[in-house]
Amino acid sequence: MTQFLSRIRTYRLMVYYMAALLAMGMVLAGLGIIRYRLSDMAFSASVILATCLVINWIFARSFRANSNPESVLITGLILVLIITPFAPGDFTRLGAAMFASSWAVASKFMLATGKRHVFNPAALGVALAAIVLHQSASWWVGDSYLLLPLVAAGGILILQRLAYADLLLGFGAVVLGLAVSGSDWSKAASSISLMLFHSSFFFFAFVMLTEPRTAPLGRWRRMAFGALTGLLYSPLAHLGSFYFTPEVALLAGNVFTLLSKRKSIDRWLTGWRPRAHLAQTEPASHPTP
Repeated sequence: MTQFLSRIRTYRLMVYYMAALLAMGMVLAGLGIIRYRLSDMAFSASVILATCLVINWIFARSFRANSNPESVLITGLILVLIITPFAPGDFTRLGAAMFASSWAVASKFMLATGKRHVFNPAALGVALAAIVLHQSASWWVGDSYLLLPLVAAGGILILQRLAYADLLLGFGAVVLGLAVSGSDWSKAASSISLMLFHSSFFFFAFVMLTEPRTAPLGRWRRMAFGALTGLLYSPLAHLGSFYFTPEVALLAGNVFTLLSKRKSIDRWLTGWRPRAHLAQTEPASHPTP
């Protein structure tokens, strides 16, 4: 089994992983175990994936850029797993999902420096939909504890492939530390349980945070990136009346990644241009520290 997995490319492994999560979610929906309807889930997935593929085709043709279908599927599947499933007649949510999907894919072409994305594509699309259309993501993949074993098992495989344990250490330590410090000691266990088993914590950490095109290089930069994102990810984090959502916390971490590397800033300021043909290539299995 280990030898078989080692022969699968990172992007393909991520596609299999998230497709399995979606399939499991649809089974639970069909059995009535989770609150979403199977028909809505299937319709939502079809709309989001189709939108991602069409927008990617348009941009790839416009910029005459090479395109990696697996990269598009990963972005689409992430969006499917975090955007609340919607019915065919729910035009408000349908439009918001198409808006988020379009911007997520477009950012791969429009917002890239060198071989790296400036912002996590899925996080950017969802954040823009929340800001512009006031339609936020529910992160439904974290709703059911029955999905947690699959989220964790696949996530650990991805984590081992990318060798990003230091990043998750910084993130997890801050998030769980704040969860404990923000409540009475008698309720500390309950706070940790709520964070780990009834939120987007694991999916966010394994899939979104470790996206190789937006995570910084170098152990200490990765730990700082994880810690900063964890600080803003915490339910306690806010600026006045504005409370950070997971996607906005990640976008702030992406800004840290950009600012932590002077060469990236120089490239961004002196010659911005779409770099889609580089941004969608397969990441290295083990990024250089």
